[in-house]
Amino acid sequence: MSKIPVTVITGFLGAGKTSLLNNLIAEYSDKKFAIIENEFGEENIDSTLVENIQSEDIFELSNGCICCNLNQELFVVLQKLVESKHDFNHLLIETTGIADPGSILASFISDPIIKNQFELDSVICLVDAKNANSDLKSESVLSKQIAVADIILLNKLDLVNEEEAESILKLIKKQNQHAKIIQSEFSKLGNHQLLDQFSYKPEKIFQHIFGLETNMKGNSSENNHGIQNMLFICDEPLDQMKIGMWLDAFLQFNQDTIYRVKGILNLAGVDNRIILQSVHTQIQATVGKAWNQDEKRESKIVIIGKDLNQEIIKKNLLDLKA
Repeated sequence: MSKIPVTVITGFLGAGKTSLLNNLIAEYSDKKFAIIENEFGEENIDSTLVENIQSEDIFELSNGCICCNLNQELFVVLQKLVESKHDFNHLLIETTGIADPGSILASFISDPIIKNQFELDSVICLVDAKNANSDLKSESVLSKQIAVADIILLNKLDLVNEEEAESILKLIKKQNQHAKIIQSEFSKLGNHQLLDQFSYKPEKIFQHIFGLETNMKGNSSENNHGIQNMLFICDEPLDQMKIGMWLDAFLQFNQDTIYRVKGILNLAGVDNRIILQSVHTQIQATVGKAWNQDEKRESKIVIIGKDLNQEIIKKNLLDLKA
């Protein structure tokens, strides 16, 4: 039996990982994907952002791909995938935005049982061109994510000018001189082939990381670099105007400490769920599928950042009910 290729997608919070995942699924329609979501927080809503379906242990997406959450040891999850009745020929792993993907990669490089069935294809790191400069200064994990990649997608170039883009390119090359760098907007692939490249050369990359880790020792902080998350759930409809005004003010006032807001919104008078995404002060709301008649309509909002005053934020969110 030929080995199943594995593509790992990494990158800091809000860099566009889930968008890339969707684009890969659409672009490679001949593939039978298995997808592992590894999300930071008490509830993983990224699988919902992928296809707006209910999350189970292993479940099938509407396009025939299968998906599961990395809520146990990687070895156990991979074993479940292999033993499941689903047929797949490529594995995509989306890591959490604040994680060092090294432990995931190590399993595919050194574990003989995993290596017998899976082969690393590539590690793709998305870099947010708009926020990478500040994120690299404050979050050492982003440097690690860039360093372990063999393909780097410099994303959101529509939000920066040519001079800013060139500056970020120089920073990336300082972190990783071996990776192929692709410039992108909205996590789009363009004419680039990202899968079946088998470009991952751990000996090159880990040689560079060894020096990087030496420089970082003693620099890490507790609790995932001090980053916290909170989940807000409300089964009453929210007021569209209220939440828009509050979110704009909240992000502007806390732009240095709030990294990511994402969620599924149940808005009063709106028949469809609204998919909310924000990175720093940039907000995007798109229309999702309609709520089913027998479906529980509720809003779920995840906020990721530093120094979260969860009690005050929850009180503010409750005031947004219609």
